[in-house]
Amino acid sequence: MRAETSNCTELVRKTASAFGDQKLRQLFESVVVLDSELVEAIKLRRKCQHFRILVIGRANAGKTTLLKKVCDSVEEPEIYSPSGKKVPILISCIYGLTLLTQRGEHDINNQLIFKSNRQFIFHDSRGFESGSGDELHQVKTFIASRAGAGKLSEQLHTIWYCLPTDTNRPLLATDEHFFNTSATGKVPVVSIFTKFDGLLTEAVSHLVDEGYSWEEAEEGQIDQAMQMLTNNFTKPLMSSKFPPTNLVRLDDMRSETSDCSELIEKTFNALSDNTLKMLFVSVQQNNINLCIRQAMRE
Repeated sequence: MRAETSNCTELVRKTASAFGDQKLRQLFESVVVLDSELVEAIKLRRKCQHFRILVIGRANAGKTTLLKKVCDSVEEPEIYSPSGKKVPILISCIYGLTLLTQRGEHDINNQLIFKSNRQFIFHDSRGFESGSGDELHQVKTFIASRAGAGKLSEQLHTIWYCLPTDTNRPLLATDEHFFNTSATGKVPVVSIFTKFDGLLTEAVSHLVDEGYSWEEAEEGQIDQAMQMLTNNFTKPLMSSKFPPTNLVRLDDMRSETSDCSELIEKTFNALSDNTLKMLFVSVQQNNINLCIRQAMRE
C-alpha cells in the first residue's frame, strides 16, 4: 500500500508539472485535493455511519416539526431502542399540536430515525418544563455515558437546545441551571429559538398596549420582537457560565417556504473537531450548499 501511495504521489507530481499553463496546473491540483478529501470522507463513513444529536426542548418547542424539516420528511420518525428493537409509538393531535409518544416510559436512550435520512440519529429529551430535577439528571447522565463511549459512532456529537419564543416563560430555572453547570463537556450546544413568528404577534400586542396604532405596531414588530428576544433569551444565555456555542432563530417550520439552512450552517461551525465536521458534511442529503461551501474552503 505504501509503494502504491508513493507511486500515485509521484504520478500526481509529474502530471502537475507537465501543465505549462499555471491556471490549468492549479485546477488539476485542486481536483486532486478534493478527491483526497472525498477518499477521507468515505473512510470516515465506513467507521461512523451516523451523526448523533440530542434534542432538548419542551413539549411545545416544535422539535418534531424541526427534525422533519432537517430530514426533509413528512412522516413521523421511527423509534428504536438502544439494542435496535423498534419501539411502538402513539400519535395524537391536541389543539393542532402533533404529539409523538413512546409506548411505556419515555427513554432518552431511544433513537429517533427518519426514513428520508437514516444518517441522522436523534435522541429526545422532554425538556424541563415540569421544574423537576429528574429530567435534568437524566440528560446529564446520558451525556456523560455517551462521552465515555469508545467508538465515534456511539458518542454524542451535538446538542440542539430548543426554546420556544412565543411563551410568557422564556427561561425556566432548570434551563438556567443547565447553562450554568458543565453538563455537556466538550459537546457543542446550539440554542434554537423556535416559533419566532409567534413572538412577532406578541410584539404587535405589546406595542398596541404601549399606545401605538395597529399600523405603527405592525411596522415596528420586527425590531420589538428582536429586542424581546435579546432581553429574554440571548442576554441571559450568553451571560451564563457555560453559554451555548451558537444561536439560531427559526420561524414557523410548518411553512413550506421555511428552511433550516442556518441551523445546519451554525451546527457545522459549532463543531471544533475536523473529523466531526467532515462527518456532518457527509450525512447531508438535503443541504448541498453546505457540501459545496465546505469543498470550496478545502
